[in-house]
This record gives sequence, structure tokens and C-alpha cells, in this order.
Amino acid sequence: MEERKDSVVGYLTEDGFHIKESSIYGSVLQGTATRPLDSETDVDILVVLDEEEHGEWAKDGKGTRNALRAVKRTLEKKYPNHDVSIDRSVVAVQFSDFKVEVTPAFDYSAAHNPEEPGDPVTVGGVELPVLPSGRDDPNQGYVIPDTYGEESWTGTNPRRFQSMYEAVDENNNGKLQQVAVTAKKWNEKNGKPVSSFHMVNMAYKYFKQDAPSNASTTEHMHRFFRQLPDYMQSETREPVYQERLDKGMSSKERRQAAGKAYNAQEKLREAKRLQEQGKTEKAKEKYREVYGDNFK
Repeated sequence: MEERKDSVVGYLTEDGFHIKESSIYGSVLQGTATRPLDSETDVDILVVLDEEEHGEWAKDGKGTRNALRAVKRTLEKKYPNHDVSIDRSVVAVQFSDFKVEVTPAFDYSAAHNPEEPGDPVTVGGVELPVLPSGRDDPNQGYVIPDTYGEESWTGTNPRRFQSMYEAVDENNNGKLQQVAVTAKKWNEKNGKPVSSFHMVNMAYKYFKQDAPSNASTTEHMHRFFRQLPDYMQSETREPVYQERLDKGMSSKERRQAAGKAYNAQEKLREAKRLQEQGKTEKAKEKYREVYGDNFK
């Protein structure tokens, strides 16, 4: 993976991109990949661009789209025999062994004023400003394209989020990781009604806000899917900069996502009922409809 990253980044540099740093991030780094490395696996590469050379993309209203198109043009020249496409916020290159997804980025301060609060949140009918928890040092994070609905740059801090995620997972004896991976598998099996990062953040939100202490992994699974229809209908913010992950979802998309989550919830209820009746094999079949074919 590192060799492939170095090759991709090297060619972008040769073609005129001024890159401050690059790294592999996402599910491979986090450990929430849902399958072994193969042709359907996504390896995410973050490419942080120099603001002095490419700052017009950070400030321009259409900068996200222009940055993605520029990266795509370069990679199409480098890999003429591979499928190269823009997929929401990344440029994807399909290789025979795995897919590489390149995310152009800037330092957080290049596109956001670190002194300004994030989007307001409504509590009890009153709008309150949300202060990004990482704004004391904005250069620790980045902005990446947000092409869901409105085109803009959205904050992300993979290292800090990973640290926060691992702390919650450790406090729950590894159960956050198990729920997050299972939820991602369900999401992929059901046409990805939300992004993988959005789903991981909903699992994180569940353990931060709604998870009971000392519950078993199975009980957490049931409880998470009971909460999921409500999560799909409400806002989800990534915990570092408090950027909304759901802001590009239409009302119709929310209803459809919630409907799929509700169907999963009903299947789990039926599986639990069958299990209590001693119909173990039928219960497993129902669980597999939600958790995937590998469920034992």
C-alpha cells in the first residue's frame, strides 16, 4: 500500500502539484475495513496541498470540484488503462489488486477561520454555537471536499479522531470496533445509504451518548440498530470540528435510509424471538440478513 501511495503521490508531484504531506487514512488505518485487501477494498490516500500554490481552490466556491478534476486529469494520464473516476469527495483509481481513493486536502486554517464556531446546533429550540474542539491548533487538521449537496470544504482530523475513537473503544472493551465494522458491512450490503465515515461516527455517537455500561456485544448490536432509524433522521457531527456529516442528505434520502435501518431492526427482533424459542438455525439465518453471511 505504501509503495502504491508513493507512486500516486510522486506522479501528482511530477505533474505540478505542490504537496505538503501525504498519508494513508480511513478504514485501513482505523481497523474498520470490512474485508481483506482485494479488488473491492478502498485504500484512502490523503494528499495535503500547499496553500500558497493551490490556495484558489481552498477559497473558491467551486474549488472542491476543480481540485478533484485536476487530480483526475493527472491520474488519467498516469493510468490510461485503469478506471479513474470522481466518487463524491475522492478520485478513485481501480487497480487489479485494490482500489486507491485520493482525497485532495488543505490545512484546516486554509479554508476555515479557526476563530469562528462551527454550524449552530439547536437545543430546546434555541440555536447555540458549536465550538470546534480542535480549533486551538487548526493546523493539526485538514479540510477535504464535501460534495454532498452544497460544494464546500469540510474539516477532518484523522489522527485526533482516531485517538478519540480508540479511547471510547478501549473504555468499552473493544465493542465499539465490533459494532462499527458490523454497521459498515450492513451499510455496504444495503447500497450505502450513508458514507462509511458517517456510519462509523453514528456507532461512535451511540457509545458516547446512548450505550449502557456492561452490555454484551450482542446487546449493543441490537440497541444500536434500534437507535439507527433515529440517527438516520437526525444530524450527525464528526467530533473534532463538529462538522455535520449529514448536511447533504435530502429529506427523501433520510427517509429511505431510516426505512432500511428500521427493516434491519425488525429482522433483529425476529432473530431474537426465534433464538428465545430455541430455533437457533432460523435465528442465524435472520441474523445473517443483517450482519452478513459470515455471521456464526
